[in-house]
Amino acid sequence: MAVSGGLGDDFGGTFPYEPRYLDADGTRLHYVDVGPRDGGAILMLHGNPTWSYMYRTPIARLSERGHRCIAFDHMGFGRSDKPPEPKRYVLANHIANALEMIDGLDLNDVTLVLHDWGGPIGLGAALERPDKVKAIVAMNTWAWELPSFLPPWLRQFRTEGLGEILALANNVPVEAIPGGMYHRDTDGTMMEAYRAPFESYWTRVGTLGFIRDIPLTEHDTSAPVIGAIHAELEAFDRPMHLIWGMRDPVFVPAFIEQWQELFPEAQATEIHTAAHYLVEDEPEQVASAIAAFVETV
Repeated sequence: MAVSGGLGDDFGGTFPYEPRYLDADGTRLHYVDVGPRDGGAILMLHGNPTWSYMYRTPIARLSERGHRCIAFDHMGFGRSDKPPEPKRYVLANHIANALEMIDGLDLNDVTLVLHDWGGPIGLGAALERPDKVKAIVAMNTWAWELPSFLPPWLRQFRTEGLGEILALANNVPVEAIPGGMYHRDTDGTMMEAYRAPFESYWTRVGTLGFIRDIPLTEHDTSAPVIGAIHAELEAFDRPMHLIWGMRDPVFVPAFIEQWQELFPEAQATEIHTAAHYLVEDEPEQVASAIAAFVETV
């Protein structure tokens, strides 16, 4: 029986998967691993400020179809360790953790499913282990310097002092999740699950770290890393499918064209009743689109 309350909960039966852990150079990473072990795996990477819980419906539907589904929590998120040092939350470290997951679980023929920060993290890992990666599903994400017209409300988090008040004291990234959805009438269980990892000030450092690590110019800490990823993707010939929440005010539909410049054969599933958190808005559509791609690639 699941422990009631907090991160030991199965959140009303919506996340009934056994917690598993992997040591990544001293950082304990949480993951779930559901479905048959034979054949390739679908490895799902979340973004900010979600965790593997976001993929609960795709995990259920895809594992029912006989696919092995793995979703892990980045350092600072979900059930993974949450180091209090802000300087640890940079792209290179997250990529290193993703590589530990791929290598530690000895994954092959992997289809990466990437959302938000999961994009640059997963693709950075894929470029390091191209022999392990079969295909990519990209959802409302990016892999290049973001334009300088980042929305003002996001820029506020990058201001010393104000960012700490918003993210660490008030948990604004999590509380703003419904605002990043098309369907605003969210259920209480979903928000309980997203609040659970961030119950106190110092457990929220990862959410602020992600925002402050967004490379906007060549002078930002992770700009060289994401610049290298962008450049190397031009020669990365794995199949890609795009699943896009078309009502996303940040990752607008024009991003689809940018992806298709890198992956000219990539097709897009456009979901017009979804915004940034498309896996929450339309989980069944997302799961069906992933299945259709994985089963034909």
